[in-house]
Amino acid sequence: MQIKNNIWKQETSKGTLFIKKYDSSTSAEKVKFIHRQLEAIEFPYVIPLIKSKDPDLLIQKWQKHSSSADFSKAKHRKDALHILKSLHDTGNVIDWKSNYIIPRQHLYQKWNARLERFLNNEKELVPYLQHAFYDITLYANNVLKQMRKQQNDRAKKRVTLLHGDVVHHNFLVLNDGSMKLIDFDLGVIGDPSEELILWMHRVLPTINYDLKLLMKENPYLMQNCLPKLHYLQYPNELLREWLFVLHLGEIEREAFLDYLMPFTEKALRHWPALMNEIEIFQS
Repeated sequence: MQIKNNIWKQETSKGTLFIKKYDSSTSAEKVKFIHRQLEAIEFPYVIPLIKSKDPDLLIQKWQKHSSSADFSKAKHRKDALHILKSLHDTGNVIDWKSNYIIPRQHLYQKWNARLERFLNNEKELVPYLQHAFYDITLYANNVLKQMRKQQNDRAKKRVTLLHGDVVHHNFLVLNDGSMKLIDFDLGVIGDPSEELILWMHRVLPTINYDLKLLMKENPYLMQNCLPKLHYLQYPNELLREWLFVLHLGEIEREAFLDYLMPFTEKALRHWPALMNEIEIFQS
């Protein structure tokens, strides 16, 4: 049964399989390389690969009765953060940065390019966003300005494997309540504190942008993210979602806007308080 353009669920004599086909052998090899390295050290939070003769196929056992994590639930947040910490700690036993397959993360360049695409589509987006377009732009520019200053900081940074896409549906909750991390397609090498910030971007909308709650229940975030906590002021989720709108057809766009308009209004309503909390934490 085809799930997506490149994903299938297949029944076999050995059980039900998850099959994913990559357009690029390079992409497939990167994901398989990450899995091989993690499975070699018995990393417990991935689903093992099943060997295939086709280099472009990734095959795993289908996880029946599983579901995506719900970041509005404290247990799911704690479990997901524990997995990310464990993944980043693999850098203590695996020399990720010496490989040639996994690219480096360049968060400033990525965020700057995202803002440029947003600005280039001003005429199409302003009728929907109106003045909010310029609020989003201002918040993004302020963070990028600070990031440019920090790029000159030559202090030695910890570098390890990052998952690269810490959205809730890449944390799979199994039938027994345990959690696994899936889909390493965007895996990169970089600073783990930046991935934690990106994870917080995903979590905060689900808890009404309550940064105090998130930091209180997870002291690990305070210990590792404080120097870059102002990265949370970059409206990453808003920029990504509004750029996504541009690729939708008229009917799909109308339906998606029913979600995105209130999401945007809620985010911008909470932004001043979030910025204030970040300044308090960093003071």
